[in-house]
Amino acid sequence: MKINLKNVSFSLLIVLTLTLSLSGAYGWPSRHVPALPSPLGAISISGFNGPWAFAFDPNKGEVFVANTNGNTVSVLSDATDTIIATITVGTTSSSYPSGLAFDSHLNEIFVTNYGENTVSVISDATNKVVKTITVGSGPFGVAFDSHLNEIFVGNANTNTVMVISDSTNKVIKTITVDDSPTGIVFDSHNSEVYVTNSGYSGGGNTVSVISDATNKVIADITVGYSPFWIDFDSHNNEVYVGNMYSATISVISDATNTVIKTIVGQSGPMGVAFDPHSKEVYVTNCYSYTVSVVSDSTNTITKTLKGIENPVADVFDPHTNQIFIADYEGSMVFVIHG
Repeated sequence: MKINLKNVSFSLLIVLTLTLSLSGAYGWPSRHVPALPSPLGAISISGFNGPWAFAFDPNKGEVFVANTNGNTVSVLSDATDTIIATITVGTTSSSYPSGLAFDSHLNEIFVTNYGENTVSVISDATNKVVKTITVGSGPFGVAFDSHLNEIFVGNANTNTVMVISDSTNKVIKTITVDDSPTGIVFDSHNSEVYVTNSGYSGGGNTVSVISDATNKVIADITVGYSPFWIDFDSHNNEVYVGNMYSATISVISDATNTVIKTIVGQSGPMGVAFDPHSKEVYVTNCYSYTVSVVSDSTNTITKTLKGIENPVADVFDPHTNQIFIADYEGSMVFVIHG
């Protein structure tokens, strides 16, 4: 798989080569839309450069933002909603950071650098890179397994997931999955790791389930077309998947590893974030410039927030009960109350 994000009309320079000529084959919006009114009550923060992914650090009450076009990670204070640090990742100008995960064991942030085939490790005490780890080709999604203190990294170009021990910062296992692993989340209920396989090379459109006890794939679940980001709902022990090109959200029960609901009504769903405070799931829709709010009790859309130009990812901050939303094309982050 080769995502050439340079071809993507919304200019994702992630040269992530996932064969995503989104502007043509998949109809990604090729225009720069005019300024839109922000969602009611939202705060907008500027100073980013292609914000693409998030990780929340509960140790410091900070939000880490991957700037794909700037080869940096911004650190936001959730107390002031301002950028307090900018950290360069990778060793060249084409590192293209694309995924983030917070390690609660060591208070470190793991950053996948798609363009360099590395993972940067940031200490939240110093906001400096303390280690760079070589992984497979095209590292994209990343998740921390709090059960075993391990980090799972999806290599989009080689259809593998690598497991890193946070005590040694070394790769201890390589697992083969389906086509183009993109998003990864850890299910703390079953100690399993869920991986979206976006299928940019003709396969995929599945979610692989990995047991962290054996580091083996125990299930492959068929979902919609081009599943992207993914999140775990700890209230119902369910997994939510945004299927970008089928305009649906798949809801997976971790008890059966089957899809129990397909939610329609989105347009280009990408980012998925579970809010345990309101028991809702926030889904960013990159085609319609909206965010859908889904009730996890009914698995229906209860409201739609409008006014974010190109929402591609989001994260919930349990410290302030806020949702942070990345506007890639506007190079802004929006903050709304959950």
